[in-house]
Amino acid sequence: MYPRGSTAWLISLSRWEAVTYAGNDHLDFSIPYEWQGARHEYRPDYLIRWRCEDGREIKVILEVKGFETEQDRQKEAAARRWVRAVNHHGEFGRWAFVVCKEPGRARTQIMEAVRAARL
Repeated sequence: MYPRGSTAWLISLSRWEAVTYAGNDHLDFSIPYEWQGARHEYRPDYLIRWRCEDGREIKVILEVKGFETEQDRQKEAAARRWVRAVNHHGEFGRWAFVVCKEPGRARTQIMEAVRAARL
């Protein structure tokens, strides 16, 4: 598991790509999901405003994971549903969801998710 609050790898993202980012520990951004018949709130690790090459921006929900449980997989499924619904609605900009298990690959994973979200 990666130490919470360890953001050195995130800070290394280009300032032209990551316009802003924030840890979600005090933002109260949450996505509802069900686990074992009970309703829960999933609070992802980071929210990022990402600038694409063409100048458009996409909001990225970033979860940093080491060990993954079945409950984590349920959170991921809920986040992916949420992103699809918000992007389909179209009034809240474009969003992408990324689970990063290797911080050294964060930029690549974010860029892949952003490309897919722009389609």
